[in-house]
Amino acid sequence: MLGRRSFILFLSKMLTAALAYVGLKLIATYMDTDAYGTISAALALVATFNAVSDLGFGSAHVKRISEGCDPDKCISTYAFIKIVLTAAMVVLILSSMFIYREVMGKEITDTGTDIIMLFILYQVLYDLSSIATTTFQARLEMAKMPLVTLADPLIRVPLVAFVALNRMGVMELSVAYMFGAVAVFATSVYLIFREKVRWTRPVLFRSYLTFALPLMVITLVSAGSANADRLLITFFWNPDDVGLYAAPAVFLGVFATISTAVSTLTFPSFSKLHEEGNLRQIRALSTEAERYIAMIGLPITILLIMFPYEVCSILLDEKYYDSGKALGIMAVTTFITMINAVHSSQIVAVGRPDISARITIITVVINVSLMLCLIPGFGLGLSFVGAALALLFGNIISFVLVRYSVHRLTGTGTNPRLCLHLVAGAASALTLYLLSTVASISGWITLGVFTAASFGIFLAVLTALREFTRKDVDFFLSLVNVREMASYIREELRGEKKG
Repeated sequence: MLGRRSFILFLSKMLTAALAYVGLKLIATYMDTDAYGTISAALALVATFNAVSDLGFGSAHVKRISEGCDPDKCISTYAFIKIVLTAAMVVLILSSMFIYREVMGKEITDTGTDIIMLFILYQVLYDLSSIATTTFQARLEMAKMPLVTLADPLIRVPLVAFVALNRMGVMELSVAYMFGAVAVFATSVYLIFREKVRWTRPVLFRSYLTFALPLMVITLVSAGSANADRLLITFFWNPDDVGLYAAPAVFLGVFATISTAVSTLTFPSFSKLHEEGNLRQIRALSTEAERYIAMIGLPITILLIMFPYEVCSILLDEKYYDSGKALGIMAVTTFITMINAVHSSQIVAVGRPDISARITIITVVINVSLMLCLIPGFGLGLSFVGAALALLFGNIISFVLVRYSVHRLTGTGTNPRLCLHLVAGAASALTLYLLSTVASISGWITLGVFTAASFGIFLAVLTALREFTRKDVDFFLSLVNVREMASYIREELRGEKKG
């Protein structure tokens, strides 16, 4: 059942990311690069402060529900915490803006202020919606989560299309994003009240706080690190560079949904298995998940490394050709993050958020230090390429630290058969090189041909090495069985699927 849940979540995230890409393509084609750069910078600014709205309590909610605590008490406690922390986030941003303008005497344009205010509202709606989505994640109810997450792009993308095709401005584009958040909030409110929760006082606050306390550092530091690249590029360069850097991240996000879907599910699963003392199953599940992530992710990574400029020109627009300078680096970073995601979720799931905090702090210090050396003009002056390189080096260090930690905690080691994936990857790279000598990637059709060739050779070599077997084929066919999937979704939405 975990496989089907993963696949349902993967499909929903893939569709969400694909719709987001459609919106980006319209922005890239019909608007200037600084438009998306301005939106990305505003989102990064608000998202940095938004770390205050979680502080690790989301993970605590998943942990407590997956351990079997009373769901009514859990949801009531988490809802109270989320409302208070979201209010604190709003106060913090508004106070910071006041200090920036009135005390420090800095200027924010009227348009800039309006855009920031819109994205504060955008973030508030998303934060309150997470009361529902985090609860569904904890219960492994993966048919309900897509109803919330898909609401945003289904409303936002048509509005973005209208704005882009009519060549409107950044303010109108921001409003389109905000209406997507309204749709998410309305859907989540409907679904959570449909659960008929018996609301109580937040009696589990102390229990949540005990688990979340070490994660507070992770949350705050991670938020700063996750947005530092775009903020530093904005500060030292301009919105155009932010756009060239942020735009490829959208279709890399489509790619990364593979691991996001799996790790979203493995966290509560690992937590339950750890509570039962079943470390052997944790190790087995980690190895299997990593193997399938590598099987799907490596052929795409190879294609992006070898043809970054062509991919950016086709998937975005010719004006984003220079994004290819960073795309190959970003693709490697994304792949490292993908195959490490499942192991990272182990650490918190087995009750050691303190280790995750230390790893996060070390990684962030490396990331930000390298960004300050590589991004600014007074440093190496690499702009968004420097940001990509900094994140790559930081994620390599994080990869090593996570693998060492899970080996100590659960005995999870490195799967030696992943070397066979590297052999298959080398064969794919050679095939793509030979193919490029007789044809070039000049449009969607040739891009599709090169992608199919990368996957085809990769799986053919894995089959020859007996790493891709009939058992794997049956597993994938089972996942995509429409009748069984529809039955599962129908049962869950009716409230019949409890296990």
